[in-house]
Amino acid sequence: MKVSGKTIQYNSLEFKGIFERLFPHMCVLGSRILGSDDKGKDVAQEAFVKLWQRDNEDFNSERALQAYLYVLVKNACISQLRKEKKYNSTTLDEGLTVSQQSVLNEILREETYKLLYEAIKELSPQAEEVVNLALKGYTNQNIADELDITVNSVKTVKKRAYSKLRKTLGSQFVTILLTNFIQFF
Repeated sequence: MKVSGKTIQYNSLEFKGIFERLFPHMCVLGSRILGSDDKGKDVAQEAFVKLWQRDNEDFNSERALQAYLYVLVKNACISQLRKEKKYNSTTLDEGLTVSQQSVLNEILREETYKLLYEAIKELSPQAEEVVNLALKGYTNQNIADELDITVNSVKTVKKRAYSKLRKTLGSQFVTILLTNFIQFF
């Protein structure tokens, strides 16, 4: 697998470091969805095994890898819930009840916010401010007025910032974020 252009072997110290940093997050997500620490750990381990089996994956950053693992854990949890038949006839397409889907969405939103805000903090101070205001629903003109810069400067800063966020988090992650979660900021 590659992370930030660097090849990482699964028996290396780099992979061990990634595992030690990300495994607890995956356990928490799995545990919260399934309501069991043991099941959460099992699902997190399963996600890392799937990652190991797909050794040709290429991630722009560790955050992109983390987003990928969140999706693996979420899907494994849904499969686990289906196996346990813990849903009734009023299920949604994913096989979850309305309340389970609501909890899952809240957990994923929370984890998404963490990833996004960590990435935003790595932007320049001006870009960080522009992106935060944009996520709060400010128009380009409002941002320009607030920061006392031109609208064209706002557009340029946003374009560069979003480009860096796509590179850091992965383009699919940012697209999903901007289309599904922007109303919650």
